[in-house]
Amino acid sequence: MLNEHELIHIGRIQRTHGTGGELQCRMLNTLWEDNDATFIILNVDGIYVPFRVTDWRTKGSDDVLLTMHDVSTEQRAARFTGCEAYMLRSDLPEEIADQPDIAALNGYTITDNRRGEIGRITAIDTSTMNTLVQLDNGVLIPLHEDFITGIDAQTHVIRVDLPEGLL
Repeated sequence: MLNEHELIHIGRIQRTHGTGGELQCRMLNTLWEDNDATFIILNVDGIYVPFRVTDWRTKGSDDVLLTMHDVSTEQRAARFTGCEAYMLRSDLPEEIADQPDIAALNGYTITDNRRGEIGRITAIDTSTMNTLVQLDNGVLIPLHEDFITGIDAQTHVIRVDLPEGLL
């Protein structure tokens, strides 16, 4: 049985595409496109279920169209609409697999290199290309890789260097 520590969040199934069981997945990152994974894992009713991907292609800059083994009709594919999509960490290069999943950062404390502790993450919005985190004090900040100077998974602290005027 798969657990969340073995997975990394890559997207969400948006809708069916066509009548042959193809699914459109909105990707949060390029991990799927950059690696040779064979399986996509969907969270179906709270259970992580692996599906063999038999074919896939990009659609635009954020979407991937997936064909999964034994999902060959629009009706069967429709069941997976809205499911969160994951990859196995073991399918990723070690330097990527060791990084925490963005969703796993909920509860981490944000500390700015100049300002000190800013707050604790209470919500993460990945619905757009710019990931935003909401802190326990109500502040929203972008969680962009250019701002992050370090992540300590042991102490649950994200060190950032935010530009002036952002807070």
